[in-house]
Amino acid sequence: MSYKNKNTNKAGFPDPFASPEEKMSQSYGLQFAKAIEAQWGRGEDSSSLYSRRRHEFEKSRDYANGTQDTSIYKQILNSLDPNNGDGTLLNLDWSPVPIVPKFVKVVVNRVLSRKPYPKVEAIDPISKQEKDAKKAEIESSIGDKELLMEAKAIGLTPNIDPDTLPDTTEEAEIFMDQNVKTSSEIAAQLATSLTLDWNDFDQDIYRRNIEDLVVCGMGVVKRDNDPNYGIVTRYIDPANFIHSYTEDPNLSDIVYAGHVSRISIQELKRRAGNQISEEKYEEIAKAVMHKSYNDSKAFARRDYSTASGTFNYGYDTYLVDVMDFEFLTVDCVYYESKESQYGNMGFYFKGSEYKESPNSVYEREPVKMENQMVYSGSFIIGYNCLFNYGLQSNMPKNIHDLTKTKMSYSVSCTNMRRMMPKSLVSGVIGFADQLQLTHLKIQQAIAKAKPDGILVDIEGLENVQLGRGGELQPLDIQDIYEQTGVFYYRSKNPEGGFQNPPIRSIENSIRNINEYIGLYNHYLRMIRDATGINEVMDASTPKGDALVGVRQQALAAGNNALYDITNASLIIYKRVCSDIIKCLQVIPNDSVLYRVYSKAIGDISMDILSSFNEIPMYNYGIRVVRDMSDEDRIFLEQNLQASLAQREIDLEDAIAVREVKDIDQAQRLLAIRRRKRMQMRQQMQQQNIQAQAQANSQAQQMAAQVQAQKMQMEAQIEAQKLQLKGQLDVQVASALHQMKKEIEMIRAQASLGFKTDDQEFKEKLEVLKEDRKDNRVQKQAVEQSKLIAQRKGERPVMEEQTDANTDIVNQILGDV
Repeated sequence: MSYKNKNTNKAGFPDPFASPEEKMSQSYGLQFAKAIEAQWGRGEDSSSLYSRRRHEFEKSRDYANGTQDTSIYKQILNSLDPNNGDGTLLNLDWSPVPIVPKFVKVVVNRVLSRKPYPKVEAIDPISKQEKDAKKAEIESSIGDKELLMEAKAIGLTPNIDPDTLPDTTEEAEIFMDQNVKTSSEIAAQLATSLTLDWNDFDQDIYRRNIEDLVVCGMGVVKRDNDPNYGIVTRYIDPANFIHSYTEDPNLSDIVYAGHVSRISIQELKRRAGNQISEEKYEEIAKAVMHKSYNDSKAFARRDYSTASGTFNYGYDTYLVDVMDFEFLTVDCVYYESKESQYGNMGFYFKGSEYKESPNSVYEREPVKMENQMVYSGSFIIGYNCLFNYGLQSNMPKNIHDLTKTKMSYSVSCTNMRRMMPKSLVSGVIGFADQLQLTHLKIQQAIAKAKPDGILVDIEGLENVQLGRGGELQPLDIQDIYEQTGVFYYRSKNPEGGFQNPPIRSIENSIRNINEYIGLYNHYLRMIRDATGINEVMDASTPKGDALVGVRQQALAAGNNALYDITNASLIIYKRVCSDIIKCLQVIPNDSVLYRVYSKAIGDISMDILSSFNEIPMYNYGIRVVRDMSDEDRIFLEQNLQASLAQREIDLEDAIAVREVKDIDQAQRLLAIRRRKRMQMRQQMQQQNIQAQAQANSQAQQMAAQVQAQKMQMEAQIEAQKLQLKGQLDVQVASALHQMKKEIEMIRAQASLGFKTDDQEFKEKLEVLKEDRKDNRVQKQAVEQSKLIAQRKGERPVMEEQTDANTDIVNQILGDV
């Protein structure tokens, strides 16, 4: 291959058709590791693929951090400077302009602004049948929602809560997509999210992978099945990642992969244990004592630890390069289909080699099965030393194809050409260099700029006479001008013509500064065009400078430019989640890790997730869903506010739409809720019209009833009046009759007893007359006596006397 290192050994890869027993041998693994080393070469060799790729990645990272080497700029400016050695380059600020780091942060933060999360869906026939049954139950329950509501109101407990059911079939599709989950899907979702949280995947590993995709063009994650820590996801530096030849950006066709890590010999002892002897460790330490900043003086140091009873060697701190690798291979195993003496067919395992039994009585037929396996190990680069080699355990399998498996690396690139990924940063390095050179030239132009000066015409200032025989030389007049601002000169030259003022000010400007600024902006635009990050995306243009439609187009153009990075990040996320689920399904039931997950997600969920000990029952598909972008969220919120303002939806509808994370489903739900609310408003309007018409009819009917009641009451009042009048007339007639009757009786009594009464009256009258006469006589006597007594003054006046007759007379007169 074109990428092989010519200086490495020519050892090829071992036979891929070897038996499983041979593949398990240390010699097979050592040969495979040496072949990988021969393809990629060592880090000390600058021409090797490993060194060239690492150099490109480190260069891109320097530019992404704004720490690139500035010596190239000094060489260019020294070669271009016509006044080389004038000292202007010594005062320049050589620090790189942090333009590329700004664009890197904009892209990384924009991708991270839409947080992804796994959506686990069971795609095996059993789960699909279970989900279809639930969907059919929900669809049938939608038509009986009112009946279920009535049943719930009377105290019954339906199988499905009617309050959570949608009202229409269209709304039911969104509801079922969001909420209908089988028990296996719920268990897988919980276990996957929990594993990602335990590994801080979203906060640490995923962010570093996005930075690598932007800067290096490649992101790598490794999954380990650690017996102590469970399923572990680790970040792998793409500069240390190695793999088989491929032109696929997603590296889906690689047959081996690995990564190089620099560890101490002490860590190597922990990982290798007794697989490597102390003499071999000492040999390795002796070879690397002058490399990787190792202290050569510590090689001979020996300390005995009484606590552990072992020696501590000084070279334990030495750093060595270790390559962890794994490869895919196909192991062929044979099964035999054999007929028994009773005519039954049996299926028997025969191993990796099959030899047909001669002269068999019963019919036999061999069945060959090719299983894809993963072998892994660790190799100390530069030394024929291999440890921890063997067949991987808990390999993730797919129930639909148990012969397939995959390696523990999840890798994706934005672009791949001849084994060299192309990144966003590497594409703008040239423009960044030109921009930096322009910035330095601007500084140099400023350093070379002269202050404001004066222009002196010596000829016009010669022999200027100031009177009294005094003359000033031109330099004297210049000194006067510098001190006072006044200068003297002759307005006429010796020929008699007028001349210009001999001293004039010169306003100096920075030479070519406008051209340099224009060139700087040109290279900045080139960087924007190469990355696709326009002024709208990085928010450097104020909102009022562009129309809404123009801004939306600019954002769409930026999103299209960053699609490769976004897509690669989602591929890595999906592969990691898929790996986690498949590894969860093959956790041994008697392991500590199984009990940890059982306590975390529940025993029932873990039992469902790993139904079979060897073959997982459920097969899952992973769909990575991202949160809405800021633009989508703003657009959705605008639609919600407009619908709320027009009363097309209620507050409850707006809350339900905001809870949906997918913009398409949110828009569909909003449209359904608006249509539903408009139908309800139309129904309410029709009901209001019917109610108004009914109210008007009832009002008219009530008015007619009131009028009839009024007329009836008036008739009753008239009848009562007539009845009362008749009663009064009867009472008056009866009273008149009674009075007349009494009058007639009085008349009759008066006519019958008149004579007796008249005689008695006359007798009484005569007696009264006599009595009155006596009284008058007595009164006259009294009066005369008063007069005589008064005249004589002899005796008192006689008192007036009354008798009973007077009272009787008065009574009689009163009776009459």
